[in-house]
Amino acid sequence: MFRGVVYALGAVALIVFLVRIRHHTAPTAVVPTGNQRPSVAAAPAPVSGSAPTHLNSLEILARCQPELKETPSVPAFEVGEKYNRVAVQLKVRFVVDNNGFVLNTYVSGANVVTPADQEAALDYVRHLSFEAPSAEECQSVKMQMVGIFHMGKDSNGDWITMFDAHPVYSLNGNQVVVNQN
Repeated sequence: MFRGVVYALGAVALIVFLVRIRHHTAPTAVVPTGNQRPSVAAAPAPVSGSAPTHLNSLEILARCQPELKETPSVPAFEVGEKYNRVAVQLKVRFVVDNNGFVLNTYVSGANVVTPADQEAALDYVRHLSFEAPSAEECQSVKMQMVGIFHMGKDSNGDWITMFDAHPVYSLNGNQVVVNQN
């Protein structure tokens, strides 16, 4: 019996690991902290093709992915030299309505980031605008999104604040995938 429980837990852990690895890609917006070059942002590619006639609510959420429009500059996080900058992260959750406006922004996790940096990140996300899908089933849907701010190095080796955004629900073939990170 103990061996069966161990095998079951191992199988569940393996499935979770494979799902996370398979769906770990996300678009990135990058702006250096020292130089105010314009930011570059990318949104998830819209799902193309004809939709099946009978969709459940999660399938509709997965198909109704908004496209990111022009974005303001990503706020620069000031992190002291004593911290491991690669470990700096701030996670924001938000909703995009059918007009492309961001609603209900909140920080859902952060480390080594000051309250001022948290507020700057929320303000950044509030000012994003999206092109909402025009499909009829998307007209009443509010798309749930996750944004993650993190530190990285640009091509010159300078530390920059980066922002990755992706929808909570997406499609992998015909299966709905929940992307929590």
